[in-house]
Amino acid sequence: MTTTPPAHAAPTRPATTADHPSDNLLAKYGSTKVMSVLFVGVLLLQLGFILSYVAAFHQPTPRDIGIAVIAEQGAPAGIDQQVADKLNAIDGNPLDAQVIDSTATARRMIHDREILGAFVVNPAGPDTLITASAGGSSIATSLEAIFDQVESSQNREFVVRDEVPVGTHDNRGLSGFYLSVGWVVGGYLLAAAIGLFIGAPKTLRQAGIHTGVIAIYSIISGALGALITTHILGTFSGHWFPLWILGAGVVFGTAMFTIGLRAAIGVLAVPLAIAVFVILGNPSAGGAFGSNVIPSFYAAIGRWITPGAGTEGVRSIVYFSNVGIGQPALTLFIYAFIGAALLFGFTARASRRSADVAPAPAVADAV
Repeated sequence: MTTTPPAHAAPTRPATTADHPSDNLLAKYGSTKVMSVLFVGVLLLQLGFILSYVAAFHQPTPRDIGIAVIAEQGAPAGIDQQVADKLNAIDGNPLDAQVIDSTATARRMIHDREILGAFVVNPAGPDTLITASAGGSSIATSLEAIFDQVESSQNREFVVRDEVPVGTHDNRGLSGFYLSVGWVVGGYLLAAAIGLFIGAPKTLRQAGIHTGVIAIYSIISGALGALITTHILGTFSGHWFPLWILGAGVVFGTAMFTIGLRAAIGVLAVPLAIAVFVILGNPSAGGAFGSNVIPSFYAAIGRWITPGAGTEGVRSIVYFSNVGIGQPALTLFIYAFIGAALLFGFTARASRRSADVAPAPAVADAV
């Protein structure tokens, strides 16, 4: 014979957030404290946004722009090295000049992204400045301004030839930046929405489902973003498939990193993702500004955050025949890998803890 619970015993019910107040910030800290934290947190994000963007773009200053110097036939011997030395001696070190044997070599190096411009000394005049506005329109503009002063001081003239110009429908090369930012925004918004409205996964199976949803979204988002810029607007015609792959990688890396943070630190992942991708990532991506004209800090981190990786990837695909695509690909892989490791690692940890604290099933008492 087995015993039965007394008639007045309370019926069992599923656990709610009331049973686990740590899952409910309002229940744990109260509305006043939560509101105060939100107030301060949003204010700090806003001020960080203003500080970061203004600091990155308020005073673009050229720095160590790689440029080749070539002397045409008939020029005095050693004139190319003299010119290179004078360029390297300019205050502030805006240029990093080196002597190259021919214009053909310099053009190849520009297309291979080894240098950003070239200066050809013509003894009969005028000299020629070769730029590549697709590598950053502000860099090309800075080169023109620098050589305008240099040539004016020598009473010489020069002409400008844009070796790798931006497309007709790509004003100042900004379209790739905006395309990348759009992919990044979609990635962290989806991950943030999943985290806020569905919550962190409780099991590895749920983590796999979240990852699958993000993967499908990334494929669709990357394809449609590339479609808009290639077929609808005609900005990057002829590059739909590689841009699709790049876009899927940008969205997936951004989303996985954000949802991984959600599994690791909870709702704080959303402001942290905004700080990484928006406050730091967007200005360091440069947009029309190349890494040689923004502050060193932003230049150092720009290509290692997904907005910069996407922007650089678009430039590589559209204008430089995929030269330099490896570094953006590595960046996106790192974000996806870290995000997946955080997601599945912390989900497995939470799942084990839940199993450890789960009550043992009731055992019938024998009489």
